[in-house]
Amino acid sequence: MIARNGGSIIIQRYGRLLINAQRITKEVVIGHKNTNFFLRRLHTAGSKQKPTVYIRPLLFVTSLSLFSSKESKQESPKTTKMADETVKTLSETIQHADQLFDENNFQEAYDLLQKYPAQETYDIKWRLARVTFSLSKPAPSPRKEELVREAFRYSEEALKLNDGDFAAHKWYSILLDAKSSLEGIKERVTQLETVKQHMQRAVELNPNDPTSWYILGHFYYGLADLPWYQRKIVSTIFATPPTGTYEQALECFEKAEATQPSFYSMNHLMLAKTYQALKQAEKAKEFMTLAANVAVLNEDDKQCKEEATKLLKKM
Repeated sequence: MIARNGGSIIIQRYGRLLINAQRITKEVVIGHKNTNFFLRRLHTAGSKQKPTVYIRPLLFVTSLSLFSSKESKQESPKTTKMADETVKTLSETIQHADQLFDENNFQEAYDLLQKYPAQETYDIKWRLARVTFSLSKPAPSPRKEELVREAFRYSEEALKLNDGDFAAHKWYSILLDAKSSLEGIKERVTQLETVKQHMQRAVELNPNDPTSWYILGHFYYGLADLPWYQRKIVSTIFATPPTGTYEQALECFEKAEATQPSFYSMNHLMLAKTYQALKQAEKAKEFMTLAANVAVLNEDDKQCKEEATKLLKKM
């Protein structure tokens, strides 16, 4: 026999707990391997207090704009609740996508981002550009070219949505260079100045991002290391050709490493190659050894290890 007052409340709360537990279990099985994450979610499932979700200010503004109304300055409680729910969904989506990306599960991250209902969201767009480009690296032609062009489209759309964030400029510069390289040396050279401008803007907006320093350093190294026939093409296209030196490249690579040591295997390789170009043999060998001994977790690591191993044998 069940009491009408307290008993019904217990049943309702138990029912909610059971439903939440089932939902959380499904999330863990499908998308999360972190046991602590599961325990925290399960602990909060039966309480009135919602689990804390970190929300960057940009995500909050972006998500609210999906529900803003030009006709009314005040939102109804129902609209505000919808906005809050969307913020939470966006926050959880990008956190999970970032985790998958960091674990090199690029296809899963891509699929997750594609499922998000509001595709015209800045933080979805630039992440799609990033993960699609990563998917292109091991892909054979012509699939590789298709993925690079798809990634570039996402970067274009992200830049239009928010040109005040470093990630938009970083991935636009990377993918503009990647796409233009598919169209030949002349097109790639033509886009050099635009690529450089967006790389520099990314560093200005966030000087603490190591990958922005890396790509700017790679740009300077590429200009310094241009063969004579490509220099001739550059001078033909530009009245004042963009320039780069090994010293400028080294400064960027060192800043990247100082910002976050060992963040990227290719930065070790580029440090080694730059030191070698500057005739600093001991430093070149030090970083070439690090690059050759990298643990291979993705396509970049594989390329780094292979190239560094070959160069190290010649040193």
